[in-house]
Amino acid sequence: MGGVNLSDANKLRIAQIQPHSSIYGPGLRTVIWTQGCTLACPGCWNTDLWSETGGQLRTVADVHSQLMQIEDVEGITLLGGEPLQQSEAALELINLQRAEGRSIMLYTGYEMGELDDVQVACIDASDIAIMGRYDQEQRDVTLRWRGSRNQTVLYPAGKYTPDVLVDGEREVEVRIDQEGKLNVVGYPDLDVLDDILSQLTPVPEKGTSKIAVRTLRSEG
Repeated sequence: MGGVNLSDANKLRIAQIQPHSSIYGPGLRTVIWTQGCTLACPGCWNTDLWSETGGQLRTVADVHSQLMQIEDVEGITLLGGEPLQQSEAALELINLQRAEGRSIMLYTGYEMGELDDVQVACIDASDIAIMGRYDQEQRDVTLRWRGSRNQTVLYPAGKYTPDVLVDGEREVEVRIDQEGKLNVVGYPDLDVLDDILSQLTPVPEKGTSKIAVRTLRSEG
């Protein structure tokens, strides 16, 4: 069973929150990367999210409050790390967001047969759930919302139907924050990253051409 729990019932260890994204589920969404994962899929690009001591340990109420200040989003997407290794806190956040009318998309490396009751409740309360470990031997960048062909898509809460999922295009999102750091999310490879960097010029007011790059994916 997927009984590992990396936080307590009312706190989530968060690696990053991206207020707006259009590539992690239907519509414009807020994306939350949780910190901590013991699954350690070979080839995972988010290895910096494996440690259970990184990120910030925050109360669910605090995270929920921050999310409600973000406007014009259809819902939230939880990924990691492994959100279901913080299942009690994840379920509390899911329920709070659902009560506000926001849709829920959840990524997990687990399969249904590995889950305990709380983790199953997280799946059942989600509008879309992406399940299964990332398998680098089955990697396919043309799959929407998935990193490898073995991963499955469920629609537990009934808000969406399978026709919302259309495969065939690589999705990459690039954002530069106020500190000049470049965040690339989605499904880039090294050639795509090189192409992105080659088209960047120094931000004049920063006076530097050095840009810190952080790449986060949903596949590992």
